[in-house]
Amino acid sequence: MKLIRKVTLLVLVEACFVTARAQVVATDAWVRPGISNESSTPVYMSLVSSKDTRLISARSTVAEVVEVHGVAQDKGGKTIHPVVDLKLLAGKPLEFKPDGYHLALTDIKKPIRAGFEVQITLIFQSADGTREVVYVHAPVSLTKPK
Repeated sequence: MKLIRKVTLLVLVEACFVTARAQVVATDAWVRPGISNESSTPVYMSLVSSKDTRLISARSTVAEVVEVHGVAQDKGGKTIHPVVDLKLLAGKPLEFKPDGYHLALTDIKKPIRAGFEVQITLIFQSADGTREVVYVHAPVSLTKPK
């Protein structure tokens, strides 16, 4: 009887760890320093999810608005456009990088200077409606930190 209790307890503990594991992981995040006369600055990172999900919202205390932007090539050159409901496919990394997807911190509340860190909150939603919040700590740097 004690053996059954121990096994049951181990199964329950493992189930707790499985449900507590993050589905989305953000790595290599960094923010370009703000330019004094501009009201926005980009954020770059790599995202990977263990299951299909969507980035439905982003926010930061340093900006009024945080949006996902994409870059498209057309006859006149490159254009930046907002992206709503960005999909992440299971196991496929999604890079936020210059000349590609990135977050835009817009209507910056205070100067974003090199050497500091910006905190960003990302909210994801899977097909079954489950939401996950990912907190990103991104250093401010002129180039991608090594």
